[in-house]
This record gives sequence, structure tokens and C-alpha cells, in this order.
Amino acid sequence: MSALRRAILVGLFAVAVGAVAPRPAIEAQGAWIRPAAAGMNGAGYLTLVNRGAAPERLIAAASPVAARVTLHQSRQMGAMMTMTPVPFLAIPPGGRAVLSPGGYHLMFEHLARPLRLGDHVPLTLTFAHARPLRVTLAVANAAPAAPPP
Repeated sequence: MSALRRAILVGLFAVAVGAVAPRPAIEAQGAWIRPAAAGMNGAGYLTLVNRGAAPERLIAAASPVAARVTLHQSRQMGAMMTMTPVPFLAIPPGGRAVLSPGGYHLMFEHLARPLRLGDHVPLTLTFAHARPLRVTLAVANAAPAAPPP
């Protein structure tokens, strides 16, 4: 078999394998974080979409820009807003979990550097069953515009 023919076959095989490779069960959309000063805390937001047929749970998060990243829920209790840590976030099969201001969010604790408008922040999400997901959050004052349907 000629080298050219072998190269073409290898290329076609790679394309075929890529075409049937499974999509990640969990996708992140609209990831962003508010600007914050070094040493302070920051709040990160995104939507997690479960493309799988089984329920999933977000159980941990980590970023090199923070000493810790924890999951919290904000709630209005009368005239007072409260924030409490939660051990995980459930993502139903075929559904989504929304982390947004005033609800669930990721707390980036003790920032190692300031987060300035236009910066990008790496984040790794850990799930109970799905493989870890690397996400990049845009530093912004508000959520990015939703992509058209």
C-alpha cells in the first residue's frame, strides 16, 4: 500500500471516529464572573445542560485564581438576603441547572489576583458521574447575551 493511500485511509478513519464520538454529557453555557479585587471573593455564574439520559450532580469546582471554589445558594428571607453553601447541584436528565445572581452561584474564595473586565478565568467542574469539565468564565458586569436558538 502506498504512503499516500495509507495517509488517506488514516485520515478517513479519524474523521469517521470523530463523527461518532459522543458529545459530553454535560455542557456549560454563558459562563461569567463579576469583577473583584485580589484577596476578596468573586461570584461565578453559568448554565449546566445535561445531554445525558441519567441525572447528574455538580459536586466540586476548582480554579487557579481562587484558594477555593464552593457552591452556594442565595435566598430572600423576608427583608434579608441569605447565602448558604450547598454540597451539590442536581442536573436532571435532558434538563439544566442555572447558576445566576440571586440563586445558585460559584463562590471564588480569596482571589489570588484581581478579576478585571475583559479577563478570562479558568474553572474545572467535577461531577458525580460525568468526566470533569473545563470552562472559561468571562469577567463581566452582567450575563452575556444568549445565543440565538
